[in-house]
Amino acid sequence: LHWGSRLMFKDNLLYASIGERGYGSAAQDPTSYFGKMIRINKDGTAPKDNPYSMNEDWLPEIYQIGLRNPQGMTISPFNDKIYFSNHGPRGGDSIGIVKFAGNYGWKRIAWGGTEYSGRKIGANSLENIYDKPLIIWVPSIGIGNLSFYNGDVFPNWYGDLLITASKINMLIRIDLDGNKIVREEIVLKDKIGRI
Repeated sequence: LHWGSRLMFKDNLLYASIGERGYGSAAQDPTSYFGKMIRINKDGTAPKDNPYSMNEDWLPEIYQIGLRNPQGMTISPFNDKIYFSNHGPRGGDSIGIVKFAGNYGWKRIAWGGTEYSGRKIGANSLENIYDKPLIIWVPSIGIGNLSFYNGDVFPNWYGDLLITASKINMLIRIDLDGNKIVREEIVLKDKIGRI
């Protein structure tokens, strides 16, 4: 249940996403690993420049909080930032950027997602408090893995972000200009099943 669990090395550091495992409010608790992005050295120790160096309340390994169920992670070959996908509840699937001491707001805000009972989560006024995702889907698309295209077979796609959406059997291309979304295109839908 909301495992997250993606791993990536960058600059000899291991980044690991951890879902909130169904304990929504734990994603805002910096003394719990649920709903977090972890950043550690190869030997398992915490880097001295992790957020706990400025905020002693945070566990040493935590780099970012407020995640629900991160399902994909990739490094941009164009700006060297780590991008990740995050499942929302009945809406609020999103793409974000890993950020020092960042907070994507779960479970205080769901970026348009609702409880499975239909009850609203959070308030629009909270959007200014948290790191806003680059793009949000409402209703949910079942966002999965993501990758930047830097090949030469499709030159018009160079630098674009490819995203899988297993719930609705889609492959989506996001045309980015820096961190601004220029266009979203459905490349495949209902052609080959879950992607």
